[in-house]
Amino acid sequence: MKKCLVFGSLNLDYFYSVDHILNSKETQSARQMQCFCGGKGMNQAVALSQGGASVHFAGCLGQASSLLSDTLAQYHIDTQYLRSVDQPAGHAIIQIDRTGQNAILVYPGSNYAITSAQIDETLANFQTGDLLVIQNEINRLEELIHKAHERGLIIALNPSPTPADPGQLPLNEIDLLFINEVEGAFFSGQIEPEAILDYFAKVFPHTQVILTLGDQGSCLQEGRERIFLPCCPVEVVDTVGAGDTFTGFFLAAKLAGKSAIDCLAIATAASACAVTKKGASASIPALAEAQTLLNQYHDYLWSKKTEITF
Repeated sequence: MKKCLVFGSLNLDYFYSVDHILNSKETQSARQMQCFCGGKGMNQAVALSQGGASVHFAGCLGQASSLLSDTLAQYHIDTQYLRSVDQPAGHAIIQIDRTGQNAILVYPGSNYAITSAQIDETLANFQTGDLLVIQNEINRLEELIHKAHERGLIIALNPSPTPADPGQLPLNEIDLLFINEVEGAFFSGQIEPEAILDYFAKVFPHTQVILTLGDQGSCLQEGRERIFLPCCPVEVVDTVGAGDTFTGFFLAAKLAGKSAIDCLAIATAASACAVTKKGASASIPALAEAQTLLNQYHDYLWSKKTEITF
């Protein structure tokens, strides 16, 4: 099996349970506060590991971050490419309302301490066909993409949060692109899911696009084929980390040689498990739990599955 490297962010996530997401000039008392490990890099690394993949992690660990390093070790994630820096750790302030929806404020901290030397030293240990998983919560991302592409790595990108300029990231060098509707609209200038996918099929025809649609499901586009699956109908507690869970489980299944529809299905089930619990990395299920839910909803998912060639 090819090697898998997640080069990404680690955050301490502070969750506040609120009646509703704050409006401008409003003060509100939170009902509860909890701290979990997060960051899109860590979440996706944990999801990959929980999905059955062997994972290497690269990034920058800030001050007072033993909880983050301990969590990576707990999930058997290799950290030889993780560098400690004398900066505050990245962290996020997350509001969760009574319906499970959220609003997130992120401070990058040590996640923006990545150097060119760290990129070069890390990528030197990987080769053509290995998988690089990245997000947009670290600095020097464009440089990392270019250098990984030159080495022949397969690059999976979740461009969240979106950059200031849609042309800032070299999407033509990306092999697998994981986006939600907001991100898809940002890059394509389109609103409807079909129009978003049409844009990517025309402009980036060699990129496999996985478009998540919230409670409407997800769609995989590869070449001239599209596969749609609905969500598993579960009770939502907290949607934080659901997208990262989806990405990690999809890629773990792909690394294991699963078909496109099987990758989409296990990712759908895993993200459904995740939304039934609080926390980001803490809500990511084990593979057996995701498989059990998939077995439970298999007939439902397949009855609503659509596949088209365009």
